[in-house]
Amino acid sequence: MASQPRFPAPPVARPPAGQRQRQGHRALAPWALATAVLTGQAMASLDAAIVNVAGPAIQHDLHLSGAGLQLAIYSYLLVYAVALVTGARLGGRYGFGRLFGYGIAIFTVSSLACGLAVSPVMLVAARAAQGLGAALLVPQVLSVLQVTFDGERRRRALSLYGMVLAVGVAAGQVLGGVLVSANVLGTGWRPVFLVNVPAGLAVLTFAAGRLPVGQRAGRARLDLAGAGWLAAAILALVVPLTFGASAGWPAWSWPVAAAGREPLIDPALLALPGIRRGLAGISALHASYGGLLFTTAVYLQDALHDSPLRSGLTFAGYAAGFATASIVWTRVPSRWQPRLPQAAFVVFAAVTGLLAWLTHGGGWPWQATALLVIAGAAHGTGFDTIVHRTAWGVPAALTDAFSGVLATINQLATVVGMAVAGTIYLSAAGGGALAPMTAVLVALTGALALTGAGLWFRSGAARPPRTAPG
Repeated sequence: MASQPRFPAPPVARPPAGQRQRQGHRALAPWALATAVLTGQAMASLDAAIVNVAGPAIQHDLHLSGAGLQLAIYSYLLVYAVALVTGARLGGRYGFGRLFGYGIAIFTVSSLACGLAVSPVMLVAARAAQGLGAALLVPQVLSVLQVTFDGERRRRALSLYGMVLAVGVAAGQVLGGVLVSANVLGTGWRPVFLVNVPAGLAVLTFAAGRLPVGQRAGRARLDLAGAGWLAAAILALVVPLTFGASAGWPAWSWPVAAAGREPLIDPALLALPGIRRGLAGISALHASYGGLLFTTAVYLQDALHDSPLRSGLTFAGYAAGFATASIVWTRVPSRWQPRLPQAAFVVFAAVTGLLAWLTHGGGWPWQATALLVIAGAAHGTGFDTIVHRTAWGVPAALTDAFSGVLATINQLATVVGMAVAGTIYLSAAGGGALAPMTAVLVALTGALALTGAGLWFRSGAARPPRTAPG
């Protein structure tokens, strides 16, 4: 039997006795609670990808221009990324369970509006509302898991969280292809959104009033000016990439506290040992994943003329590898676990390099699909071990801040990866030295190798900070 990991989760503050009594018999059992919040997470993750497969059908039905289709796809992602940190801070202020419920309700109603959309404006507005609902519910998922579980059970819950992140996004490609191809009752693309409605109603019915509140923040006002600056910075980064504008990369800065207000991102969080390094590693993994996901779908459907369903099924192996690694990495002997993040980057880079070699002459051999499984396993191992190690030293008082930053990094890095890889692909298609897919894969290989070489995680057992940061 494998030995236990050498960086167990830190103790997490439990709700006070009075709060437990108020929740009383209505509180969900821990694993039932985990099922409810992870279902909400799966809905949000799935919607980040499911519309990609349905894009051509939507464009034809609603007479969208190319730019209009891009806006319909990315309006969800942009609002999602912009509002995530604010959603996390609101959860810490008003209660994780309450904000999760609000988010699920908004997401469900807006999914119905997407499925019933009869014009481009209606679809884009509903997609933006979906992004807002996701931004309210997603940060609460990690916070609820952190305040509900500890020790071995917390590690298992976080492993399931990582698995849901991967399976939700990648399964969106497969489910989207299935639903569009099935053309249920002649509805075409609309079921890719309507499928969220029964799932959202089920979560609301099951979890309403039964989720933990968590430790609420003080009465200081939320720094809305900081939220505005953060939104402006993210939009300034993502919009030029998404639409191919020539504005360049704007300066990035985290908003800090205004006098007498609660900071949007607590500086104490970023000052914790290993936080910035861990977030950088997660960003590189997710950006590489986003670029590979987007360009593989384009390559298979446009260059090789595969169907949406076959394209989605090809990438399902990646999700399977990620999900498996998220569960089984804890069985690796503890003496090897400190090196798993570096090993993940090495394997991921090797896979993209081999894919570049296999596809340089065109085509997609079966070996390439097998390599996607290994790439997913490397991503899952790297992400899960970095999240565990980074979360180890986060005190309970900063749980909501960490959840918001992590969720924003997850989403924003994926969007940036899609945009950058898409730019490389289209530029190479216009007449480059390398074939478009090969150019993307070579770029990913270099980025992963450089990032892995620069991220050295301290070996041995991690130690919690002596005192909670102020």
